[in-house]
Amino acid sequence: MRKICSIVLLVLPFLIYSQNTQSVKDMFSEAIIDWANGRVKNAAQKMEEAFYKPIPAEDLAEFWYLRAKIMIELGQVREAYEDLKNLLVVVPDQPEVLSLVHNLEFILQNRKENSFYMKKLRDLDGFKNGIEYFFSPTDIAVLGKYIYIVDPPNARLLITDGYTYTVKNLSFHPEQVFTDKDGNIFLISSDGEVYKNERKVANFHHPIGAGVLDTGEFALADVDRIVLINDGEVSKEIPIEGKPLIVDAEVYRRKVIVLDAWSNTLIITDVDSSEQQRISLPVPSRAFEMFYDGSFLLLDLFGTLFHFDGRTLNEIGSMPQYVNIEYNYPFLFGMDWKNKRVEINILKSLEPIFVHIDSFKITTDRMYLFVRVENAFGEDIHLAHLFSDLLEARGRIPFEASHETREYTIYISDEEFLPKKIFQINDRGGYCVLVPPETPFSTEQLAVLKLKNVKLYTNQDATSSFKEFCYKSGGGVGKPHFLKHNLWVFSFSYVKPISEEIIPISVTFKTPDMNYSDTVYVTKRVIELELK
Repeated sequence: MRKICSIVLLVLPFLIYSQNTQSVKDMFSEAIIDWANGRVKNAAQKMEEAFYKPIPAEDLAEFWYLRAKIMIELGQVREAYEDLKNLLVVVPDQPEVLSLVHNLEFILQNRKENSFYMKKLRDLDGFKNGIEYFFSPTDIAVLGKYIYIVDPPNARLLITDGYTYTVKNLSFHPEQVFTDKDGNIFLISSDGEVYKNERKVANFHHPIGAGVLDTGEFALADVDRIVLINDGEVSKEIPIEGKPLIVDAEVYRRKVIVLDAWSNTLIITDVDSSEQQRISLPVPSRAFEMFYDGSFLLLDLFGTLFHFDGRTLNEIGSMPQYVNIEYNYPFLFGMDWKNKRVEINILKSLEPIFVHIDSFKITTDRMYLFVRVENAFGEDIHLAHLFSDLLEARGRIPFEASHETREYTIYISDEEFLPKKIFQINDRGGYCVLVPPETPFSTEQLAVLKLKNVKLYTNQDATSSFKEFCYKSGGGVGKPHFLKHNLWVFSFSYVKPISEEIIPISVTFKTPDMNYSDTVYVTKRVIELELK
């Protein structure tokens, strides 16, 4: 019955015409400013008042979309979801509505996707404009808007934003490269030396880097042991059972995973308990990567890529030209020695990508949007500037994209945080909140956390389901170590409305399955209020 009533409510404004729409648009404009400044309850009140007045038919979708986002921040998640689904009856192709509905369905239905697709997006060529930048790329890492490429024969570290290269000549031959969220660069040389920001911190027999744990420790595998390095010192060593031939290593949460080529198994080591388990692989593998949810991407001996969740094996594609792969969701990088290039592919399932315009700023001639782009577990997506569009009044426009980091505020709360106290957080700077393991939780609350940029942390005593809930928010177990998050700044010269029209401003992250989008709105009144 609610659905029928909602559709009627949506359609009725189309039948109403009023010459006096100024006050409605003023309420809408003031709600936008309140929302952008964290005064969500004030924005909600203005939107509710506006819905008691006749709304122009051409502006209906904008009113309902803004109202739905505000409802989510206030915890009315399922009501907002139903309203948005009904709105799709009227505007079936509106990207931001489709995107938000997709995101909410994924959260509320706790969906798991098992169909994968891959598509090549672009090449990074070692030879460009007659200059050799790299000859034999062996590894890459990404951070923000930059890609780091190591070139052992030339003893170089290449840094590129996808368009231009910066070359760093090194005193050693780098073979592996890693980054952490604080911007540190870890390099492993062909001689087994480990460097942090080009300062040598350790030396090993045959180190294979795994990555940086969420506690900030750099993890690697060396012959028959797992080694953790903290602040330039070896902080822990964990022997690996048996006599493995380790050919690849990765990290996931508080685990280090290595590929043993002798037994064709993955050895998973919990760095807290030192417990180990083995997973036999269904295909002979020479490399592997971690998918965002803890499942595996396997590259077999013949160059075929598979997804493996521990039980089911799905073939994704063939890539025999790659001597090495690196995965940073949703991008798969392939090192192609023969053609002296790095290929960038998009590889994902049908899970959503979350695009959030957290706030905006208007000057006399430019508008700045502050945007988060995250995966389904609240982790930052890098290189968003290469695969995004900015739209003004539904048309693509030129823009500049920059990247910055902002620090989270740490907040310690009690079990009342999710039911009540989350709604007391209004600013959009981002929070890491530590809560006790007895905290009640629901899927609806996860949608609120994601929209308000709140990452939840708990301790080891929590149930496995609550730990997973915290990880899905972008937080985890224990105290947060990395207190910065990526923020994309999209800026452009905006059109100054001369009438009372509502102009949508959208940021879109493009993928083959759909464009993930968020939208804010500009009116003449919004500009006046913001400039004041």
